[in-house]
Amino acid sequence: MPSEGVAFQEGQVEAGGFLINYREAGPYREAGPPNPDGSVVLLEGVGWFSGQLQDALAAGFHTVSLQLPGFGASPINSRSGSVKELADAAALAAGNVTSDRYTLIGSSFSARVALWQALRWPDRVEALVLISPRAILPQGGPLTTAPEHVTRLLAHPENAPAVAPVPRDILAQELALAERLGDGLHDSEAQARLGEVQCPTLVVFGLKDRTVSGEAASMYRELIPNCNTSIVYDAGHLILAERPQALIGAVIDYVERRETFIVGRHSSMINP
Repeated sequence: MPSEGVAFQEGQVEAGGFLINYREAGPYREAGPPNPDGSVVLLEGVGWFSGQLQDALAAGFHTVSLQLPGFGASPINSRSGSVKELADAAALAAGNVTSDRYTLIGSSFSARVALWQALRWPDRVEALVLISPRAILPQGGPLTTAPEHVTRLLAHPENAPAVAPVPRDILAQELALAERLGDGLHDSEAQARLGEVQCPTLVVFGLKDRTVSGEAASMYRELIPNCNTSIVYDAGHLILAERPQALIGAVIDYVERRETFIVGRHSSMINP
């Protein structure tokens, strides 16, 4: 949930046959979009997506956080048969909330949805940020609620208290839906189409992420035409739980600078 310091408005929009919950904040309505390309849209999937990044973005950008159907407080999603369907629903919802082209951000499973949204709706996505994406070369199978789960997600399991608390039944429901939609499986079609991503892209991984092959970062960088990668030191899959300022700094810098982002296409950045 957003922190008390940011005034988010909450609403619900119908898109693609789903009712999608969203939160909206930022200076857009009062002063116009602070970045030349309009809004920032975040996709919320499996329940660890912290409000810290939302708050930081909303301080300077019109920010819309969309809850994917079947996740969080949204109704159980027994209908969706593919990640592409979720991507289309999210694109339609974003179009109903903001008329701008936008920077699209997803984390973990929702990064897979964001990737497909950028592929299927290239006219709407101005830039793409994928945080710990599991679409390409995931390892260790689907995520679970088993005790060893936290060990896989974090470089330092003692950081578990920093993970946003999610009721166990909701978490199990989210993970089951993500698994049904292919989380934990390599998306060969997405890999084959990475060269079609038209927008500038930033891919962020934790250096100690044990849920994705270490080769994934270089694959995104090599196959997406305009792609930067950022590797966050001493962080696992849940970067926001362990290195929040490093992640927030990289994302905001990219949203603000785009083509002048500090990392060149053929290099990687290690955040200290």
